[in-house]
Amino acid sequence: MNKTEKMAQQLLAEFGIDTPPVPVEDIAKQKGAKLSFEPFEGKDDISGLLFRDKNNVIIGINSAHPRNRQRFSIAHELGHLFLHDKELFVDKVVKLNFRDSVSSAAIDTKEIAANAFAAELLMPKQFIQNEIYKIIKKSLSLNKEELIEKLAVIFEVSKQAMEYRLTNLGILHGQ
Repeated sequence: MNKTEKMAQQLLAEFGIDTPPVPVEDIAKQKGAKLSFEPFEGKDDISGLLFRDKNNVIIGINSAHPRNRQRFSIAHELGHLFLHDKELFVDKVVKLNFRDSVSSAAIDTKEIAANAFAAELLMPKQFIQNEIYKIIKKSLSLNKEELIEKLAVIFEVSKQAMEYRLTNLGILHGQ
């Protein structure tokens, strides 16, 4: 387990969370972040942003996006909050991190880390294994798409996020 995953696991342990869905909004608020849900417009299709200065931490979330995407965006911004403490200062007072189309492109190492943090926070490996075991006990004739859909509902994430997570964990094999 790498540093990013350990930080997400420590957060889950701190809050005593051991089953899905992870209450990511509550975690953000308990950690002192104010959540602001607003429709963001623009060419970059911004999902979320993190603003922080000496006195405030504000996570802005695109209210026009589906709830599951909003949950991932909150977790992603928490990743920036915990992993990138002294990065991206503007005028040495204000720091902004945006979650946009670049965030999911696996280009920027900070974005990759924030995505990994969000995935581990919302879809911890052990939680997924436990839920797969429960699902398989109930239904032996489950195909890949049905498994992804059931898990996405349980974890309150998008099917795409769940498929990526299952592939990254080696539970599903890439196409």
